[in-house]
Amino acid sequence: MFRPTSREPNFENFIKMLSKQPSRPVLFEFIISSDKERFLTGSMYNDSTEWDRVLTTIRAFDSAGYDHAPIIIRGMEFPRHEEVHENVRTKSLNEGTMITDWKTFKEYPWQDVNNCDFDLIKRAGKFLHPKVKFTPFSHDGILENTIGIVGYENLCLMLYDDPKLVEAIFYEVGKRIAEYFERCLEYDKVGAIICNDDWGFNTQTMLPPDVLRKYVFPWYKKIVGMAHQKNKFALLHSCGYYHDIINDIIYDMKFDGKHSFEDKIVPVEKAYLDLKGKIAVVGGIDVNFLTRASKEEVYDRAIKLLRLTKEEGGFALGSGNSIPDFIPLDNYLAMLQAAFDEDKL
Repeated sequence: MFRPTSREPNFENFIKMLSKQPSRPVLFEFIISSDKERFLTGSMYNDSTEWDRVLTTIRAFDSAGYDHAPIIIRGMEFPRHEEVHENVRTKSLNEGTMITDWKTFKEYPWQDVNNCDFDLIKRAGKFLHPKVKFTPFSHDGILENTIGIVGYENLCLMLYDDPKLVEAIFYEVGKRIAEYFERCLEYDKVGAIICNDDWGFNTQTMLPPDVLRKYVFPWYKKIVGMAHQKNKFALLHSCGYYHDIINDIIYDMKFDGKHSFEDKIVPVEKAYLDLKGKIAVVGGIDVNFLTRASKEEVYDRAIKLLRLTKEEGGFALGSGNSIPDFIPLDNYLAMLQAAFDEDKL
């Protein structure tokens, strides 16, 4: 297995990072692609079954020096019409539509949270380092799943044509996502949850802020509250423009950390200066930069970020979104290395 450092992982450093400066730099990642996990785990890599994939992720995050390990519990996927496309690089937000009116709403095969095998957290937790905690996430979020089963344009029209139906759909989706996280939070091996739900495009939110406040944000306020009641933490992974809703994120929903940043929206350096002392900035090195820059440029930017955040804390080093397979391995490792070169900070 790859081991860039002999330092011991400890989720307490992750907790300290959320509000102040931990004793050493903290790393965060939401998803690491299979090719990077294969490198990090070496001969121990195995993706044959869901159980094997969970254990591989645990090993990969451990070997790379993270204090947490993400996990998803299958069984709460919201069914969508599958449309097969060959040789495409993107897909439309209007695909997958299954609910168009009250009739299709009543016919929709809503998932039951009891389909999820939450004891996977307990079983897999035995393979965590004793001081590491899980950070569960869901299969898409409340807005993403609603768009997935209604269609983006259909949802925009439905907000005017039949707001009662919109309210009913958001209720059914929100209720299930909340139940999912409530069950995850029951386990001692869970230290924080990651609420993953994209709310913005590059220059505006996907729906008007008032619409998000009516249908989406109350559910996350409830979910974050459940985490805090159990003395655990809640991170928001949400892509896109956020200026019009950042106060909702911080002061209403009360998330502990914000993840997902893009240079073309807000570079992470500026985001940190804007948000420090209000909410932790988690990750943030732009994925496009990680892909196109040299490994020296990646390392230099990571070091400068750690220096910028050293005094006041509230920052974890990582990508602005995730580590897909197209990010060069050397660039990913250069970012990791910056966190271990404490003598450079």
